[in-house]
Amino acid sequence: MPSIDGFRRRARRGSTSGRPLLVHSRRLSTALAWWTALSILGGIAVLMWATVALPVASAIAIDPSATSPLSIRAGVLFWIVLGLGGSLRPASLEGHAVLTMHLPFIVAAMLLGGPVAGGWVAFIATIELRELREVPWYGTLTNHAVHASAAVLGGLAAVGVRDVAATVVAPQAAVLGAAVAGALIVAGLTIGHAAVTVALRERLEVGEALALFGSAWQRTMVAEIVLAWMLAFAYAALGWWAALASAVLAVFVWEAHEGRERASHDEMTGLLNRHGVAVQLRRAVSRARGGSVSLLIALDLDGFKAINDTYGHEAGDEALRVVGKRLREEIRIGDAAARIGGDEFALVLCVPGEAAALAFAERIRAAVGKDVTVSGHEVALSASLGLVLIDECAPRSPRDLLVHADLAMYEAKRAGGGIRLAACAAASQTQVPRADFGGASRG
Repeated sequence: MPSIDGFRRRARRGSTSGRPLLVHSRRLSTALAWWTALSILGGIAVLMWATVALPVASAIAIDPSATSPLSIRAGVLFWIVLGLGGSLRPASLEGHAVLTMHLPFIVAAMLLGGPVAGGWVAFIATIELRELREVPWYGTLTNHAVHASAAVLGGLAAVGVRDVAATVVAPQAAVLGAAVAGALIVAGLTIGHAAVTVALRERLEVGEALALFGSAWQRTMVAEIVLAWMLAFAYAALGWWAALASAVLAVFVWEAHEGRERASHDEMTGLLNRHGVAVQLRRAVSRARGGSVSLLIALDLDGFKAINDTYGHEAGDEALRVVGKRLREEIRIGDAAARIGGDEFALVLCVPGEAAALAFAERIRAAVGKDVTVSGHEVALSASLGLVLIDECAPRSPRDLLVHADLAMYEAKRAGGGIRLAACAAASQTQVPRADFGGASRG
């Protein structure tokens, strides 16, 4: 399944209505600490119980003609190594989530070896380089403990469904049904746990956290279930080499997905690019039809050209990377930050109204405006921000939204810097210029 471990998370605080609104860094809360501890203890306890109480099915043996304990352990190790081959790939896009596809290996192992095999593959094969670098040890341990216990429970369900279905349908159809049942349980438990964790960490409602796992994740899960069934079939019918060949084919699918993901991101900062932010704006417009309010911020650095002229373009690039990092650290996990050209950035996030939008913009401007060290020199940064509230009367086109935010940003820049909010009525009625803003550095 796609992983969210690579994201930098921040909590939201401050609201006159009692709902958390603004991004703010904070320490591990008591509720989240208890949730984490119980998840670790519960997950490991379930895995240990299964290891002691349940056998590993001989179908997972690496050599079908020799179903000795050694051959069975070798089979489990094969699926662990196969899973690690995908999980330990180098991180791309500076910590942004990428498709890891742990589920096929977990489900294939549980179909062949039962709950114990699936549990150990889930516990070990889900290790990722990104989480080892970026996630606290307790977060990493929680993730693997939850995956392991979910795989054990999913394996128990899969065995039950397979045994019942085998009495009424063909054996391979029964195995496919078992794969669906096991995968749904694994995905449901791990996604549910992740949603609660995000809700506690960022003070979201559970519904908001679950919204992060949208239709794209659901389509991915369907593909992973089919792949798991194919891997298990190839392993049992042809041998380990056939499963390995199928996994290699899956790697090419992963790389194609990451190629599309990279196409929507800016290589220098790791943020979204103009294409990527347009996708986020279309989603914000869709949410506005349902009554939700989003905020678009166009942010342009003041006097950026002087950095390039004085210290060189490498220093300017380093300043842009620092700004990108600061923006990532200030937004919530469901929000988006983008570099759309030169020294101009854009952010798309959910807000309850105008007051919260202005307060968040002030926080962003303060974070970006901290001094930065480039080429051994301390350089002062400042930014001008243009804001557009995306509600029922805002423009429906991503291009129009960006242009109106850009115009408001220009007004702020002409006034000497600061923040300008485009009026909703004006944004919806003003004729949009045909020029394509944001393609060059303005300084």
